Amino acid sequence: MVTQAQMRATRRYAKRHPEKNRLYQYRSNARTFIKHYASLKDLDNLIQLAQEQKAKLTN
Repeated sequence: MVTQAQMRATRRYAKRHPEKNRLYQYRSNARTFIKHYASLKDLDNLIQLAQEQKAKLTN
C-alpha cells in the first residue's frame, strides 16, 4: 500500500522531470510490446532498427 505522501512525491517528481518520465514510459511500452505482442517479423525489424541506431550512436 502506498502512502499519500509517497503518491504526492511521485506526482511531484513526474511534474518536475517530464523528459525522464516520458523516456521511462517509452521504455516500458517497448518492453511490453516485445514481451507480449511482437511477432517474429516485428522482432526482426526491431533488432535491425536497434543495430542501426547503435551504429549511429557509436560513430
